Amino acid sequence: MAHDTARASASPADHLQAYGGIIIVVALSLIVGATFGSLAGGLARGVFPGDSALIGAIQSAGQFVGFGVVGAGYLAARDDWDLIRFERPTARDALWIAGGFVAVMGVYLGASALMSALGIQSGDSVIAQQGRENPVYFLYLTVVTIVLVGPAEELIFRGIAFGELRRLWGPAPAVVLSSLVFASIHVWSFSGEGAFVSLGMVFLLGSVLALVYEKSGNLLVAALVHGLYNAVQFLVSYAQATGMV
Repeated sequence: MAHDTARASASPADHLQAYGGIIIVVALSLIVGATFGSLAGGLARGVFPGDSALIGAIQSAGQFVGFGVVGAGYLAARDDWDLIRFERPTARDALWIAGGFVAVMGVYLGASALMSALGIQSGDSVIAQQGRENPVYFLYLTVVTIVLVGPAEELIFRGIAFGELRRLWGPAPAVVLSSLVFASIHVWSFSGEGAFVSLGMVFLLGSVLALVYEKSGNLLVAALVHGLYNAVQFLVSYAQATGMV
């Protein structure tokens, strides 16, 4: 099938189609996501006036619904559902989910320990800033990230971006290149002098997720690993913001 092997001799048209497709789908994801998020936030303000944390979470949910719509629309327009590898979960997938979660947490904790030992500061997360002002925001995002963020971002960046690049270059280059794309859209997610350090962390984590997807052969596995990783981050942030730890 198309997703199983890289093209032996991709033409310039193949490269143009793949790179153009990635640029278009990422750009549209940001635009449509922002639009859906704004609409969802506006509706939430009318239903839950004054609950800024819930409004923010609903706005975030709307954003990633937009991501999903763009991703599905791209595959439908191209009639290229074979680009992604998605299967019903099996016992083997459960092992990959557990192993992938351990791997992504291990990379995060290892990199964080190294940065601490070297005195390197990471950037301040925009989400963390918002959550510190209203910690329940982290709890709402825990649900949003498992249900929507993990699946939507994996569809765009591992399913489509990695899939297109894998067809051209094979798995290893696709891991690196798709992770660069993944890191690039997080530029606005961090502030402070350590922002680029945090982007480097996103690149590493994206690479692990791409490897998990490549080895497991199931986008659902990567989506759950991604969602669970984010959920742990939000729960830890909630515990810190409320003085539990």
